[in-house]
Amino acid sequence: MSNVGIALLAIVSWVAVNLLVRGSLDVWPVNLAGVLGRMVTVSILGVWIGATGSGWRRLRPGACTGWLLLMGIVAIALNLLWYNAMYWTTATNAALLFRLDLVFVVLLGTCLGLERIRASQLGLLGVMLLGLALFLEVQRFDLSGHLVGDAMVLGAACGYAVNAFIIRHILATMDEMAVSLYNLTFSGLGFAAVAWVRGDYGQLARVGAQPGAWWWIAGLGVMTAISLPLYYAALRRMPIWKLRTWMLLAPLLVAAVEGPVWGISISPVRAVGGAVMLLGLAGLIRLERAQP
Repeated sequence: MSNVGIALLAIVSWVAVNLLVRGSLDVWPVNLAGVLGRMVTVSILGVWIGATGSGWRRLRPGACTGWLLLMGIVAIALNLLWYNAMYWTTATNAALLFRLDLVFVVLLGTCLGLERIRASQLGLLGVMLLGLALFLEVQRFDLSGHLVGDAMVLGAACGYAVNAFIIRHILATMDEMAVSLYNLTFSGLGFAAVAWVRGDYGQLARVGAQPGAWWWIAGLGVMTAISLPLYYAALRRMPIWKLRTWMLLAPLLVAAVEGPVWGISISPVRAVGGAVMLLGLAGLIRLERAQP
């Protein structure tokens, strides 16, 4: 399968994860959904790793021990920042600021000499980010009273970008399934800690008794077990900035499902923003094909 094909599969599965997260949060507290969903995912990945290839030997970190620990620390930090920022800022602010991870990827990749981006490609990235701002209704961005939350989201976006480079380094010696298992285990610890601090475990019996509650957790866990290895497979094969650019399609796909399922309409401004994003992506694809 082509690199773009793998990236598209990763994006579609990531969209499914986001929709399942949304459905789960209609029933579960956010940290309980995170802990329980990761328990399902880690169980699936553990069984798969143990039953295929060289089995549990694939989990031996070897020379990557330090990198795995660094990945885990960053994963815990960015998850804690991201999910807890929801208490301190608006959903629009969070959605806009988190997508600035693409800017951090470009800056880090260029400064460290890890990514090569031409001026024409950089210009089209700007076009896509403009379209994203319109699609997420930047006019609703509110600077008043959200400084702490906005800073937390920016910290999470920076951590997300940093972890992409760390994980790609680890993938040079470990396979996608093993890295996924480590990452989800580490990030699950962050959810578990916050759930304990907030006393969410006391709601487990009550929430779990609601009809369909556990189906949301099962679906979230299974889809995450599919999505993350696919994302890592694409990360191994593509420049990080290019993969992140393709992932800007995800909000459009989410909106296409949210409309009929949750009754969320697409305003004219959002429609224009989506069209601008697609035009920018089409330009990048054309530049890619024109390369000798």
